[in-house]
Amino acid sequence: MVPAGSLPAPTHVIAHLSDMHLIAGDALLHGHIDTASQLHKALARVEQSAQHFDALVLSGDLTDQGQPEAYTLLREIVEPVAERLRAPVVMTGGNHDERRALALGLNGADTDEPQDAVTMVRGLRIISLDSALPGFHHGGFSDTQYDWLSTQLAQPAEHGTILVMHHPPIRYRSPMMQLLDFEDAPRLRAALEGTDVRAILSGHLHVTSFGTLGTIPVFVAGGVSYVDDAGAPRELLVGVDGPQSWNLIEVHADDVVGTVVPVEQHKSWPAINEAVIAYIGTVPEEQRRAVFSTKR
Repeated sequence: MVPAGSLPAPTHVIAHLSDMHLIAGDALLHGHIDTASQLHKALARVEQSAQHFDALVLSGDLTDQGQPEAYTLLREIVEPVAERLRAPVVMTGGNHDERRALALGLNGADTDEPQDAVTMVRGLRIISLDSALPGFHHGGFSDTQYDWLSTQLAQPAEHGTILVMHHPPIRYRSPMMQLLDFEDAPRLRAALEGTDVRAILSGHLHVTSFGTLGTIPVFVAGGVSYVDDAGAPRELLVGVDGPQSWNLIEVHADDVVGTVVPVEQHKSWPAINEAVIAYIGTVPEEQRRAVFSTKR
């Protein structure tokens, strides 16, 4: 048994952000949200965590209207942060993005084809798949994308695979948003059975949510731009300027853990002071649980 307090650190750590909805110029999203400012704040929190990140994942709705200038703005904001983090950026399109503008703005490719990609990070495979169907707000994959995915997953990766897609393949509480969900979750579930996919990272819902596709955990990052009020009646969709967040995804040898990190910096205080932390460090590992856990 591994001594308490000395469990192995994660093999990989991912900062997962979603639904930036960037707008070119000075316009406010829905007349309320400065989306560029929100993204700056979210990325500042990523950097303030002083965590080593293996990848920075942006799971769709990078822009609100697919403006070419908005993709330029995205790169101007994200790339310096990724360079300082020394982490690759993994992005996929969402229903508010436009494929040609996204391909041109991010990859210099003049095409309407989905910009699906594979990123390898120290043995962890991250596959990004564009689930946005051109001309629609609901999501799905084409036969060609399923074939491509099958080819990529034919051989397992050393640390398995993380799948990034905008539309989460789980049901959401809102009947209206269910009209815009991923159209064939059973097909995707069948396609992933027996593969090394360990988790799915998604967005779209503008609320932090978790579920499973078969046995695969699905982590939905709350919107960086704005949040759906999950406390409102389920028949309504109510936008809230807060509590925006991103997900800290920790990949371990035998599991994957997601933690919600608020974008806004709140008042804080040390829950455990430095003296206690220093003292626990002097206690033999096999005694730490008893020393720290015993009520005084």
